[in-house]
Amino acid sequence: MVQRCEHVLRVGQDREGHWVVQEADGMLEGLFRSRDAAICFALSECRAFPGARMVLATDPLSSILCH
Repeated sequence: MVQRCEHVLRVGQDREGHWVVQEADGMLEGLFRSRDAAICFALSECRAFPGARMVLATDPLSSILCH
């Protein structure tokens, strides 16, 4: 049986208000100027990786890029 790798991209803001896209396993992270830019990037990544999905974060994300 082949195991499917599922990529989950979280889109949300960190505590400082930056828009962040993070892959749930920590393989990808990006900072964006706007919500629309973050969502556009996440959707393009989802199209590139079959089985990937985007979720909107309800809690602040902890970005490793801003620290």
